[in-house]
Amino acid sequence: MKKIAFAVAAMTVAAAAPASAANLNLVTNGGFESTTTTSSTGNFQIGNAGTVAGWTSTGGYNLLFNAANATTGNAAGTYAYTNKEKMWAANASSQGGNFLALDGDSTARGAVQQVINGLTIGQQYLLTFEWGAGQLQSRDGATTEQLLVGFGNDSFSTTILNNVSHGFTGWNTVSRTFTATSTSQVLSFLSIGTPNGLPPIATLDNVAMTAVPEPATWAMMLVGFAMVGATARYRRRNTKAAIA
Repeated sequence: MKKIAFAVAAMTVAAAAPASAANLNLVTNGGFESTTTTSSTGNFQIGNAGTVAGWTSTGGYNLLFNAANATTGNAAGTYAYTNKEKMWAANASSQGGNFLALDGDSTARGAVQQVINGLTIGQQYLLTFEWGAGQLQSRDGATTEQLLVGFGNDSFSTTILNNVSHGFTGWNTVSRTFTATSTSQVLSFLSIGTPNGLPPIATLDNVAMTAVPEPATWAMMLVGFAMVGATARYRRRNTKAAIA
């Protein structure tokens, strides 16, 4: 009887195993650590002086910085000659390392994006990321920043962040649930800032997207673990009784 109960419990847990896939990040290089560039500082304009694995830029002025030298290392690219293509202020996100800096000027902005594959139609997916608002040393003045985030045909806008001249707002964590309508969908981030010419910068890091487990799957897991626990308690009681 004990063997049967344990087998049933094991089968229940195994049947619920797909829930573990909910922890699988579907975003490639969500921390922007894998890059290719000849920039001496490691900071560069995406699509001009370097690439970020898994991501493309639809034009615009989008930069990659390493948090360790974001305020001192000039970013190679279109405006490198100014020697001011670096942040006035910035610190590392919770993940550390590299982050993106997306120009929100309406005359210079363009989305960064990647195709997310392996989706299940009708399945919910949780998107999380960290973002903030800052400014490059080539300009000064108070700015506002916002991110327009798209996933397939769905989209949403973050709250608007107000940034003081030469400042940085710090990092904010955002979570949003989407429902897949195709097996492959484009995930995109577009910086929208004001005023033009300063320029307003949105920072982005630690992007992740995971499947949300179905309620029935969670229920099966709970039942399975409960049965395993009950079997273990039954064994301990029988062992104590035998010793007594």
